[in-house]
Amino acid sequence: MQDIHEESLNESVKSEQSPRVVLWEIDLTVQGGERYFFCNELNEKGEAVTWQGRQYQAYPIDGSGFEMNGKGSSARPSLTVSNLFGLVTGMAEDLQSLVGATVVRRRVYARFLDAVNFVAGNPEADPEQELSDRWVVEQMSELTAMTASFVLATPTETDGALFPGRIMLANTCMWDYRGDECGYNG
Repeated sequence: MQDIHEESLNESVKSEQSPRVVLWEIDLTVQGGERYFFCNELNEKGEAVTWQGRQYQAYPIDGSGFEMNGKGSSARPSLTVSNLFGLVTGMAEDLQSLVGATVVRRRVYARFLDAVNFVAGNPEADPEQELSDRWVVEQMSELTAMTASFVLATPTETDGALFPGRIMLANTCMWDYRGDECGYNG
């Protein structure tokens, strides 16, 4: 579980909070594409939102089903992106339906955004005040002329890793006694 900075935690319990801005990073470099940075909002100047010096272009995007659960199978949130001008259709055809792409969801209170987002600057700008989580596109669930929807999974479920990595037996050592791999020094 990630640490939540004290300032963000304090903001979350206020009765009048600063608006929460959701920023999306979609990394298609594994598939041979590019990294895209999207946000549903514009800043105070009517321009792309800037966070940590990076511009997040205004583009219709929405995620749902994100939850933290310590029991049972993990959440399978969905990401819906506008298919404006057939952008996603083209990428889906060229880049294996975007399967394996990394999706990073960042949540930031507006009061912590970079100073360039505000006409009068922002003395409270703080690049550390974000909550982020990382997901991997598991499959494209729908592609229409208007939108594309994707099912996301946690990275540990898509990398093929098995836990534990090796069979563990009680009172049994897998290594040769005092061999190169043996950690016993007694």
